[in-house]
Amino acid sequence: MDAKARYEAWLTNPLIDADTKAELLDLAQDWSAVEDRFYKWLEFGTGGLRGTIGAGTNRMNIYTVRLATQALALSLKEKGAQGEGVVIACDSRRMSREFAQAAAGVLVANGFPVHLFPDIAPTPLLSFAVRFLKASAGIVITASHNPPQYNGYKVYNEAGCQILSSEADAIAAWMARLGLEEVKFDPNPDENPLFSWVGAEVVEAYYESVLAAVPKLTHSGKLRVLYTPLHGTGGRHVPEILRRAGFRQVAVVPEQFEPNGEFPTVRFPNPEDPAAFELAFSQGEKEESDLIIATDPDADRMGAAVRHGDRWILLNGNQMGVLLADFLLSRWDEERLKNGVLIKTIVTTEMIEPLARKFGVEVRNTLTGFKYIGALMDELPGEDRRFLFGFEESYGYLVGTHVRDKDAVVASLLTAQAAAFYADRGLSLVERLEQLCAEHGHYLQELVSYSFANSLEAERARLLVERLRQDSPTVLGTQRVRELRDYGRGTAISLDTGETEPINLPREEVLQWLTEEGGKASLRPSGTEPKMKLYLEARGATRSEAESRLAELKAACQELIARGLAGH
Repeated sequence: MDAKARYEAWLTNPLIDADTKAELLDLAQDWSAVEDRFYKWLEFGTGGLRGTIGAGTNRMNIYTVRLATQALALSLKEKGAQGEGVVIACDSRRMSREFAQAAAGVLVANGFPVHLFPDIAPTPLLSFAVRFLKASAGIVITASHNPPQYNGYKVYNEAGCQILSSEADAIAAWMARLGLEEVKFDPNPDENPLFSWVGAEVVEAYYESVLAAVPKLTHSGKLRVLYTPLHGTGGRHVPEILRRAGFRQVAVVPEQFEPNGEFPTVRFPNPEDPAAFELAFSQGEKEESDLIIATDPDADRMGAAVRHGDRWILLNGNQMGVLLADFLLSRWDEERLKNGVLIKTIVTTEMIEPLARKFGVEVRNTLTGFKYIGALMDELPGEDRRFLFGFEESYGYLVGTHVRDKDAVVASLLTAQAAAFYADRGLSLVERLEQLCAEHGHYLQELVSYSFANSLEAERARLLVERLRQDSPTVLGTQRVRELRDYGRGTAISLDTGETEPINLPREEVLQWLTEEGGKASLRPSGTEPKMKLYLEARGATRSEAESRLAELKAACQELIARGLAGH
């Protein structure tokens, strides 16, 4: 069925409500808008659904949510995982509550018990609730840090981990076979005997688990923390966990504290974006705060800024991951560290390696995305290994085994603990990072993003990756490449000897070059969007040496990519 046929089918379908049809009729003279909304169904992948809110098959609306949920229900029934039900949470975005209710309506109509959070809830709390309630799956309605016109739908398995490819493929296959008329739906799910609200005891158990996961720390209480949830779900939970951990000087940014899906004070509600801290910087100056913490709308990502002299220093995800790992490893005793494992993603900093060696613990790498960290956590006990800490460069951190996803609530507490610990010893987190760099080397990172305007440009990018796979550069600037890691084929190739070793990870289209000087360049095209990312890291004995190597690495890689995209 083409876009025009889908459009006309929605206009005549008695299942589509009058308001949706009116929205579609307003587009009757705008064929490009109609085509964009109906040229395909919104695609379901490991990240679930994510898209612009609006009418149409290629939009987030109650009909795409119902279809995805019917597919989830059939997938769960297929593997006999119906009995314990599904937990549903949502964030503060537009339509989040309506989408959560739509999902609940489909599930109870299909015979599944549903546990719905009565208020907005962080994504890690959803992961916790799935495990705590022994549910078969979880759904969270969120588009994370995307702009306000977006919303999304993420699915978690019985382990509380975001689903992996095989699970997503099963749901997508069901979606492809279903029509809206095949979706079972109860319009009043909260009146169904299979429906229940998630109780306060679940939140209380989550708090207890978070507090149990971090080191026991006595501090002076002098640290002045300023927190912003960026209009999202963290406002109820981060100040409360800090209070329970003994932090008495915690202020919030009032303009950003109340949940608001319009995110009126920020361009992007993303703690990775320095602009998201502008209000906090201003307030922090007046109140002489020591630490600013920000979490994204679904409270799985956390960013922090530290007062250093008369300036605010934003710590990136790699720096914060190293600082938190160092704090944890230095506070835990030898018994706790025994057989311990730190987990990071392949594009995350290598600075963690010498730090881990110092404490005698292992570092494991996995693919980009915290779902892979969560999945690996469950494999460790079978090897008599213990999970200690996981992190990724995109501001995701986890300590403890209470969830299987990045958790900005526990990360906020851990960051405040580390800042308080060092402050009581006359150091800021920036100064502690400088000490670590002096000990282990200076590691600097940069991310370069490429967006392609059309499918032709995206195809050139795909061909570029294939050419580089076949004919890898041996030098990047003056830095000699010692190894090419081809995650798409699962091989690591030594450019010195030509020997090949397997990479025991799921396949992902990433090429990674490691240089003799400790540099790392990772090229990662998107599998679903016309985009590509280049992750760069350089190491030096001094900061200036690392800066020089990073600039050289960036220039060499950008020239290589520019020539490849031009067809040379």
